[in-house]
Amino acid sequence: MGKQRRKDAARARYARRERWRGFAWKVGIGAAIAVLAILGLRAAGVFEPPPAAIDLNASANRVAAGETIGTQAPSQGNAHIPTGQKASYNAVPPTSGDHWNQSGVAPAPWGIKDSTLPNEVTTYNLEHGGIVIGYSQTLAPDEVTKLKSVVRGLMGAGFPKMILEPYPLTDAKVTLTAWTWILKLQSYDESQIVKFTRAHYRGPDAPEPNGF
Repeated sequence: MGKQRRKDAARARYARRERWRGFAWKVGIGAAIAVLAILGLRAAGVFEPPPAAIDLNASANRVAAGETIGTQAPSQGNAHIPTGQKASYNAVPPTSGDHWNQSGVAPAPWGIKDSTLPNEVTTYNLEHGGIVIGYSQTLAPDEVTKLKSVVRGLMGAGFPKMILEPYPLTDAKVTLTAWTWILKLQSYDESQIVKFTRAHYRGPDAPEPNGF
């Protein structure tokens, strides 16, 4: 009988282990599915602030005749350099100059980014007539939310070629760049952001304003 009891106990332990393994596997699969679902929703913009309703006809958002929005920097050309090679620029962030040219890398896909892209990538986006906006990590969280909202609003209002990214700024909280143009702001300013975009989006200074 002792031998039979030991066999029964062993079978019971094995059954408990199998039940635990099955439970752990189901929990693991469930957690993985939940993570993938969250990532998918995030990629779709579900957790991002909604697009701002921008009135392009409002006087505060119109560029007046003869009005200059931003400061123009001398062009450094638009030469392609090998991916990974660093370039030097005459503005921070850059407004023109050498850049990488690699499908899927440079130019970068348009939109809101969670991390800083290499200058050698975004400079190519500028060449294609886009607007790149960088914000300091010291920008107040509510202003970051407003910034994301206005960028999404502009992208849906006829200005799809925009990039928003955190950027290591030292002399501004928000910096907007277009090809050979730069505007530095010390706080979120919706009117200036809209006006700079309208003034320089697909501007005549960009070498390839119709590029994607």
